[in-house]
Amino acid sequence: MHVLEFLGLKRRRIPVIVRPKARLGNRMLQYMFCTALAHRIPGAEVFNGDMPEWSIPAGRPDVSRNRTLRVEGGHEFDIDAIVREFHEGRYRAIEWSGFAFRIEYYDREWVQPLFDGSEISAPRYGDDTLVIHIRAEDILDGSHKNYWPLPFAYFDKLINETGLRPVFIGQTHDDNEYCRRLRARYAGAEFSPRASPVFDFEILRRATHIATSVSSFAWLGCWLSSAKTIYLPVAGLADPRQRPDVDVLPIGDQRYKFHLFDLGTWHASADQFAYLFEGDGRFEPITHDQAAQLKKSRAVA
Repeated sequence: MHVLEFLGLKRRRIPVIVRPKARLGNRMLQYMFCTALAHRIPGAEVFNGDMPEWSIPAGRPDVSRNRTLRVEGGHEFDIDAIVREFHEGRYRAIEWSGFAFRIEYYDREWVQPLFDGSEISAPRYGDDTLVIHIRAEDILDGSHKNYWPLPFAYFDKLINETGLRPVFIGQTHDDNEYCRRLRARYAGAEFSPRASPVFDFEILRRATHIATSVSSFAWLGCWLSSAKTIYLPVAGLADPRQRPDVDVLPIGDQRYKFHLFDLGTWHASADQFAYLFEGDGRFEPITHDQAAQLKKSRAVA
C-alpha cells in the first residue's frame, strides 16, 4: 500500500494525454505507448485515446500548460528519460504525440486487455487455413513510400509451400487494379466479406496461421494472436535497412517466419505494379539470427 493510501489520502491523478493521429493501427500504438508511460508513473491515467471501435473515449482533463510535460517525436523515445524528466520537474501531466512502432516498448500481457474484442463475432480459422491480410486502398498511389503492397508471387509461395487453404481478408473488395487482379488470380480462394477494421482484427487475432501485410494494424492483430505461425514480410516499414527507427521484428518469438524483400521504396510506378502482378522472386526466407543481425547492423550504422 502506498503511504498516501495508508494515511487515508488520495493520490494526485496524473493525466497522460494522447494526441491521436492517423488511422486505427497507429492510434492503437499511440494508446499503447502512453499506457507504457503510465505504468511507470504512480497515479497516472491515460486520456484521449479516441478509439470508439474499442470503446476507448476521446476527451482530456483540464491541465495547466505550465505544468504539462510535452513530448513529441516519431518512433524512437527514451521512456526512462521521459519518466525521469517528469519526476524531476514541476510537471503534473504529460501530453504525448508520436507513433512509437517499436516492439521493445510493449508486452503482450498488458497490451492484450487494452483492446477487448471478445464480443465481436469474427470467425476462427483453424489448422487447415492460411489467413492472408491485404493492405491496398490508400497505399496504391505511392504516397506512402514505406508501405508496399505485396507481390502475388509471395502469396503463391506461401500457399504452395504450406499446402493450406488461403483466406484473404482486409482491403480486398475495393475497385482498383490490385484488388481486381487479386480476386481473379485467386478466384478459387475464400475472400472474407467486407467488414469493419475491428472485425478483421479479430479474424487475425483468432487465426492459427497468418500472413501479415506491411501494416501496423495487421502487425498488431498478428502479434496479439494465439497463432502457431505468422509470416512477416521484411519490407518497407518492417525492413531495418529502410526504416531503422522502426522495429517490428519479434526476434525469438518462434511463431514468426521472416521473408526478406529487396524492393526499395514504393512509388507506384508501372514497373513496380508489373512486378506485383507478374514478377518472380526478390524475396527470400531468413532466420531469426539473420533478422537479428539485420537489426544490429542498422543500429551500429
